[in-house]
Amino acid sequence: MATTAGTHRAILVESTILRQLTVFLFYFCQGIPLGLFYLAIPAYMAGSGATPGEIATVVGMTSLPWTLKLINGFIMDRYTYLPMGRRRIWIIGAQSIMIVGMLTGALLAPEGRDVLLLSTLAFVISAATTFQDVAIDGLVVDIMTDEEQARAGGIMFGAQALGMAGSTAANGWLIQVYGVSSAYLVSAIVLGIVIAYVVVVRERPGEKRLPWNVGQSSPRNLDIQVEAWWPLLKHSFKAILGLSSLMMIPFFLIRAMPGGANEVYYPIMTTTITGWSTSDYTNVNSASQLASAIFGLALGGWIIGKIGTKRSVGFLLPLFALLMVVIGVSSEEWARSSFMTTVIWINDFLGILLAIALIPIAMQLCSPAVAATQFTIYMALANFGRPIGAWIAAKTTGGDTPENMFFVIAALFALGAAAIWFVRLPELSKADEEAVEHEVAYGAGAAPVEN
Repeated sequence: MATTAGTHRAILVESTILRQLTVFLFYFCQGIPLGLFYLAIPAYMAGSGATPGEIATVVGMTSLPWTLKLINGFIMDRYTYLPMGRRRIWIIGAQSIMIVGMLTGALLAPEGRDVLLLSTLAFVISAATTFQDVAIDGLVVDIMTDEEQARAGGIMFGAQALGMAGSTAANGWLIQVYGVSSAYLVSAIVLGIVIAYVVVVRERPGEKRLPWNVGQSSPRNLDIQVEAWWPLLKHSFKAILGLSSLMMIPFFLIRAMPGGANEVYYPIMTTTITGWSTSDYTNVNSASQLASAIFGLALGGWIIGKIGTKRSVGFLLPLFALLMVVIGVSSEEWARSSFMTTVIWINDFLGILLAIALIPIAMQLCSPAVAATQFTIYMALANFGRPIGAWIAAKTTGGDTPENMFFVIAALFALGAAAIWFVRLPELSKADEEAVEHEVAYGAGAAPVEN
């Protein structure tokens, strides 16, 4: 029997609160190295006289592992230590490497122009962060109910943004006041506190907390574990090529197109037409992103859960299309600061709601046996929408009618708004279907419970 509120034994499948806390804590942790290497360290390098090319090298090495996440998913689905659960060993291992990398940075204290060492630290820590990210995503697909997955999307986006904002502010201050070693050291301490949490909790009853503890593999995990590369590849592509999956792929693609287009044209648009400075542009965007992240964390998942994921996508796509049309036909308003501020804020709030709505759909389509791989493929497709949006901006804004960019994107969203109602999603998530097939619900007879 599943335990009730207050009597659980730090087992994730037995506690809604623990499941949501786990997602929050580890997405918050992902924001720590992102804030450090995307913003605090580049500012430190600039203050040390580093060239734009040197700073770009470190930022590029921070980004590179995030483009290789698909490999992580295949590795995690193929290899794991089932007596500790399907994902915990990877979460503990990845975050341990993040901590060791931060401690190495604290010990070596690289100068602002030590590009090789900074790039190495950025790459290793970011690579470990991507493994932690894929492991958490796989854990969410494994153990969260369909209703919780809608809330998980808001927690993911909000927690990572909060972690990144906090890391940027704290590490920037630490570097300025106490030196760069202090930033690495404090980051390591925060990551270490959170790793203690995941050592205490377990995924399912009867599993080990650590390799030397007493425990055994869950029968459900033994049932679905894929033990060879060919079945893993075959199962992954079979899941991706299912009818519901193929019908949803275009929606994952278009989600990030406005972001990619805006990143190309908005800096030009706001500086040459609106008259903003660089700091004006970054201040408006950072405030909007932080506010939308907090909104997503506090209310976004709840709102999507109440409306329903597919219905929410059906409402948000035409709203996005309408926003693009309004911007396109209002080119005479682009010189007004209040107009541009408003459209940036609306864009960010609609964007985070659409992302929160699509994430549980992606989870619902995932097969637990290859969840890390399949979910990572969906997220990679979503990320690929960003360069497509950038390409649209490059092709449509070079002449005398830059408003065409907004009309093209509006047309794509309008097509999506019409098409979403023809998409048939499985009534049960793949996790539930396979649990029913194996007559094992999430583990040793205990399904997740609300508390």
